[in-house]
Amino acid sequence: MVRAPFRQVCRFIQTSELKAGRFRVRMAEDDPDTRRLNELERKLKRARGAREPEPAPESRESQLGVAFRLVAELVVAVVVGGAIGWALDRVFRTSPILLIVFFFLGVAAGFRNVLRAAREMNKIGADKD
Repeated sequence: MVRAPFRQVCRFIQTSELKAGRFRVRMAEDDPDTRRLNELERKLKRARGAREPEPAPESRESQLGVAFRLVAELVVAVVVGGAIGWALDRVFRTSPILLIVFFFLGVAAGFRNVLRAAREMNKIGADKD
């Protein structure tokens, strides 16, 4: 097996370094760094146990997602309304009257969609609480 010779070599290296004084061995419980770390860990556990966990606030990413959704609702409705009005003006060869009419219809539809989406989000938020 490979492990047996490897272990023998490791033991030889450790004992030879110990004899030469190049390898310094410290007992873990005698190490001042270990004692300080153990003491710090006990203090942290005590401090974490004393305070109550705070409720996690809504993450920034989800708030950013909500903002993008609301903006997208409004912008898409305005663009679609304007595009429909422009296309109908081109088909009927009218002045930009239909463009203006459908643009304002798009704005109204966008506001309606934003209000509807905001109500849904508030309802979901109230259900979580």
